[in-house]
Amino acid sequence: MAVAFFIPDQATLLRKAEQEERQILRMRESQWRFLATIVLETLQQFSQCLPKSGRKSGKYRKPSQ
Repeated sequence: MAVAFFIPDQATLLRKAEQEERQILRMRESQWRFLATIVLETLQQFSQCLPKSGRKSGKYRKPSQ
């Protein structure tokens, strides 16, 4: 009984490898985008919770004696 094996040519292998690489890069980019979104939303929520009071002047003031 003979078994035939399909051996793809180099162009097909390169095309498949490039497609897989593009897919991996897209997934990685979407993961980084998702992470950046979470970080930015967390910072926005944190900044809304901070007290708005404080000195208006940024100058250093000597403590009173």
